Amino acid sequence: MKKQTLKTKNSFFSHDKFFKDFYSDPKLSQELLQLIFSKKECTAYNLKKLKIEKDTFEDKRADLVLSLPFKDFPKIRLRVFILLEHKSSYDKNFYDQLLDYQVLLRKLMIQQNGYVQPIIPVLFYHGKGPFKWKRSLQEEDFKVFFNKIPRESRKNMLNYEPKIINTKDPEIRKASKKLKGYSVIKLLDEIWRLKKRTNFSKVIETYLGFKEVLKPLKGEARKTAVLSIWEYLLDNTDLDVKIWGLVEKRLIEEEILKEGGLMDVREVIKEKGRQEGIQKGRQE
Repeated sequence: MKKQTLKTKNSFFSHDKFFKDFYSDPKLSQELLQLIFSKKECTAYNLKKLKIEKDTFEDKRADLVLSLPFKDFPKIRLRVFILLEHKSSYDKNFYDQLLDYQVLLRKLMIQQNGYVQPIIPVLFYHGKGPFKWKRSLQEEDFKVFFNKIPRESRKNMLNYEPKIINTKDPEIRKASKKLKGYSVIKLLDEIWRLKKRTNFSKVIETYLGFKEVLKPLKGEARKTAVLSIWEYLLDNTDLDVKIWGLVEKRLIEEEILKEGGLMDVREVIKEKGRQEGIQKGRQE
């Protein structure tokens, strides 16, 4: 008999949506940039003035768009486009994809604004296998011939060095553990191992890892976050109905969910969506 599994109505609840739901909190995004940027970069920008921006480009949407001013030039804001990728094997087109995206963003900025803002694309790699790409486009293209090419010649050749955060890197793992939002990165990295688990204890452990993130949230904001974790796990694992029942019971005991359980959370979100729809209709 085939086991019964649960899926949400909005399947597939994607990795990038989950990432964006949590890192749309400016405080968590500040932490994220401290992980991405070097110390020198962090001192150049005012992280406390960070803002979450809407990605208005229809051709391609980033997972998260942030802006922050330079400390010495507060009127100029740097835009950081964070791209979330889940590469599980080597992809030779990786650099071309990012380069095409940055060129597209530049063209769209010129069309819409008449000028170009600084853009730093950032890639988070959560793949199952080791990260095999070279540090730059030139090194990837020329491989063994790279060191044979004079530096003077390299300056005239197309090159590209995206910021890449490999969550498998021990140094990145060590730095991430100091962050309040570490549970988000950890879950994105471990979802592959959770996919076929039949023991609900690991799901509970995952939820408890979010206690620090959930602690300051109240009311609807907390329920929205709880639902985001629930739906992400539900749509990216293959656990049966019985296990989810045990998980829900334990979450109520841990006071992550109220006595109404998940239904209580869903009703609040449903009502919020209904009110937003009414408001949008009035505006139109």
